[in-house]
Amino acid sequence: MTVMRNGGRFRQFCTASVSLLEKPVDKFLHEARIPNHVVSFDTNYQLRNLIDSGNLRDARQMFDKMPHRDVFSWTAIIQGYVAATNHDEALILFSAMHLDPRVSADTHVLSVALKACGQSSNLSFGESLHAFAEKTSLLSSVYVGSALIDLYKRTGMIDKSCRVFTEMDFKNTVTWTTIITSLVHAGRHKEGLCYFTEMSRFRELPDTFTFAIALKACAGLRQLRYGQGIHTHVIVKGFGAVLCVANSLFTMYTECGEMEDALCLFESMSEKDVVSWTSLITAYSRIGQEENAVETFLLMRNSEVSPNEQTFASMFAACASLSRLVWGEQLHGNVFSLGIVDSLSVINSMMKMYSTCGRLDSASALFRGMRCRDIISWSTIIGGYSQGGFVDEGFEYFSWMRQSGTKPTDFALASLLSVSGNMAVLEQGRQVHALSLHLGLEQNPTIRSALITMYSKCGSIAEASKVFEETERAADIVALTAMTNGYAEHGKSKEAIDLFEKSLNVGFRPDTVTFISVLNACAHSGQLDVGFHYFNLMQERYNMSPAKEHYGCMVDLLCRAGRLSEAEKMINEMPCEKDDVVWTTLLRACTAKRDIERGRRAAERILELDPTSSIALVTLANIYSRTGKWKEAAIVRKSMKSKGVMKEPGWSSVLIKDKVSAFASGGQSHPQCEDIYSILELVVHRYDCAIKGAFESIQICDP
Repeated sequence: MTVMRNGGRFRQFCTASVSLLEKPVDKFLHEARIPNHVVSFDTNYQLRNLIDSGNLRDARQMFDKMPHRDVFSWTAIIQGYVAATNHDEALILFSAMHLDPRVSADTHVLSVALKACGQSSNLSFGESLHAFAEKTSLLSSVYVGSALIDLYKRTGMIDKSCRVFTEMDFKNTVTWTTIITSLVHAGRHKEGLCYFTEMSRFRELPDTFTFAIALKACAGLRQLRYGQGIHTHVIVKGFGAVLCVANSLFTMYTECGEMEDALCLFESMSEKDVVSWTSLITAYSRIGQEENAVETFLLMRNSEVSPNEQTFASMFAACASLSRLVWGEQLHGNVFSLGIVDSLSVINSMMKMYSTCGRLDSASALFRGMRCRDIISWSTIIGGYSQGGFVDEGFEYFSWMRQSGTKPTDFALASLLSVSGNMAVLEQGRQVHALSLHLGLEQNPTIRSALITMYSKCGSIAEASKVFEETERAADIVALTAMTNGYAEHGKSKEAIDLFEKSLNVGFRPDTVTFISVLNACAHSGQLDVGFHYFNLMQERYNMSPAKEHYGCMVDLLCRAGRLSEAEKMINEMPCEKDDVVWTTLLRACTAKRDIERGRRAAERILELDPTSSIALVTLANIYSRTGKWKEAAIVRKSMKSKGVMKEPGWSSVLIKDKVSAFASGGQSHPQCEDIYSILELVVHRYDCAIKGAFESIQICDP
């Protein structure tokens, strides 16, 4: 029998067939009164062999020519189509089987049909099979129950999965593992561990897959002690050498911050697969040790294990963090030679790498060459242009995304708000704000903090404050930090400090970024004692080690207070790496206070870090000039000339007809620069004429 399918016939056929599931199989047999022919064992055996060997077409031809088929014949061919991911054909065959009055569905074929529904997300057909299972008492089967749990898991109906599980009279290892997996994959890690705890009372039930998914739940919850307890059970049961368990243990330790234990486990693994190596590469990248990630990748390449899409995605992320464009380009060549350049995860990570390294043209070329795009693709290209300060291009891609029907994410909108704030284009920022309201994303924490930052940077602190006040009850630490920083940048240090104190009183736990904002507010207002109070508070009450940014704020605070000696001492005693930012802060303060010797020392420290620093050389030359040391100033300027160092020109931007144009002193990059300079010359000429006429009209009288 050959089942035909074209256009809408599949849907009509399945709908009609599903309705027939309401009739008991006995009734079909009774009404038809057709004897149940016996299919020979050899025939089914040959059919099964063809399917197992991958000859599904030959198996189908054999199946269609069979004069009689029993439930084993139907199960074999349906299972073959499910294995070949042709779920539509599998469900058509199941429906056709149900029309055969000589065949009664059993638990095996029903579980296979439910599997097809789950893998194809065909919820309506699956629910009909669920109803059929209840009416025919097939639901009592542990196989059918497990298949139903998996169906509802795959279609996002986790609560229904739990209900099916609760109603089952008998549960085996597969059933327990399926429900735990459903909960963990849905992000409900705590519930998953509760089920695992209950399952563990039956000592024989947990297997390697159960332990692996339970460890994943521990990683998601950062439950180190629980994970260590599972590790003990794994060792007792002798599952420690099983790859899926060992990989899950490794991930659990890295997610819980125990990198040393994770490395010991990795080294002790007798066998390592692509998941093992990729997990280590990802772990190194996560803790900021990208160089180790690259070294691990090279070791992997020297082993017999080949990298997969996830490996390359992690490596491109590492190259982006290191800003190593050459390495990224070499990896691009590897990806191309291996034929996985069309993988979404790989191409998205490549775009991110090129964007981060300043090669937006390459990122754009990759994006335009993609056969299909997901929301991550759109968000990456929009974020790349936005973070690069290209307002027009960022909004152009955003408009293209809207036309494609893709719903914007909070990341894409936040990227546009960020570039609007950085380029001070308030109207575009307001348009994005309006769109976020239309999409119902205004309460999203990422959008909320981006809106506050955008309005603050565009000079509209009142609108930033309004956004914060409208959501103050639901405000998080990120929004609080954005508002505190906004007040500080606008010189409203009192409001910034008051808001910070208010947050402490209502139980907010500030993070390191929040302390940077409040220390910055103290620096702007010159409140030295208050600044030191917060600097000590973060260490004593919140057990946070100050980073170079916090020390930078304190150095700035001391410099503004004129206490340059203490500022220099703090820099020298910093436990973290000293960068050119803190020394530049001190150098500028020395310039203002005409502290030549200290300024010279600061400049020397900067030049040790960056021998071609124009800021250090220009400032040092200015210090010498202001104090009349013209010979020393000339030596510095000569050094600048020999090194090819030029003072970076200042620039400004202007918004005209929804287009931002940037101008630098003596710049020639603007496409209308000739017209602009012509107008400027005309304005200067008229100004000179006006001044000359004014002087000529003045009559000088003799005393």
